[in-house]
Amino acid sequence: MLEFFGRGRRLSRWLGGLGLLASWPGQAAAPAAPPRPVVILFVGNSFTHGKYQPVLQYNAAGVTDENHNLPAGNPRRPRYAHEPGPWGGIAGIFQRLTAEAGLRYEVHLEAVSGQTLQFHHDSARSVIDRPAGWDAVVLQEYSTRPLPVRRRGQPALFADYATRLEQLVHARNPRARVFLYQTWPRADQVYPAAAPYYGLPLDSMTRDLHRGYYALARQNRRIKAVAPAGDAWLRAVQQGVAQRNPYAPEAGKVDLWGADHYHPGNAGAYLNACVLFAQITGRDPRRLGPREQAAADLGLSPDVARQLQRVAYEQVKAGRKAQ
Repeated sequence: MLEFFGRGRRLSRWLGGLGLLASWPGQAAAPAAPPRPVVILFVGNSFTHGKYQPVLQYNAAGVTDENHNLPAGNPRRPRYAHEPGPWGGIAGIFQRLTAEAGLRYEVHLEAVSGQTLQFHHDSARSVIDRPAGWDAVVLQEYSTRPLPVRRRGQPALFADYATRLEQLVHARNPRARVFLYQTWPRADQVYPAAAPYYGLPLDSMTRDLHRGYYALARQNRRIKAVAPAGDAWLRAVQQGVAQRNPYAPEAGKVDLWGADHYHPGNAGAYLNACVLFAQITGRDPRRLGPREQAAADLGLSPDVARQLQRVAYEQVKAGRKAQ
């Protein structure tokens, strides 16, 4: 009898090793291991971490802020006392959306206010070039660098350092997905006198940003895709969801900008996160529903949440045809 039970235990171990134990009559199936999370890094500046509360620290517990509590003298140490960390930002909203969709994303943030991809290449290699590698990396350039030189841009530096970072990421993990996070037209660069786009419609700055980001993605096929947040802002304006000029507010329309007409407000940050969610995960943000939790936390009405989810979905779908 003891020999029989001993053989039974050996048989169970053998079947378990083959993954067949669940089919053994009367034997309960072993619980499936949860899928490994997608480990993603967001690299950028205040257009990624946000400037205003509640976006700045939104869902900070769900994000690893790589620059929080760095020692004095470290160039990545947060620069401004009015931007307390740890930060969540647009990355934190993205993480909340993925969790609500039943996806497992481990989100890391390496963002420094006012900085460029060149800065991150020179000062954040220890994060970007981590030995374990990243499954996905999102690169956000300083808001004016991808613009034409005649509009005060530095497109050559944008292309150079975005490419260097892409190469750094793929040297560790050749299968990593690298995304470019396209920024939006800055009202402060369009409407005030002496602004580089003064006298031109908001569409002009958006088109130039689009050309800069999409040209690089076509040139460098190791870049997976562009997350077209800036194009989504213009779509929201053109469809009457958002106001075109925050210096001349329109009743009943959403203001995507924050108080400085430069950084994203709550609605702009939410639209950006929905675009990133759609582009990176391939999921339809409309399925999150008008009462989605992050939108409610940011003070957005169900109707506004629904409209911004729709705009993000439509823009990402259109953007895939443009790449």
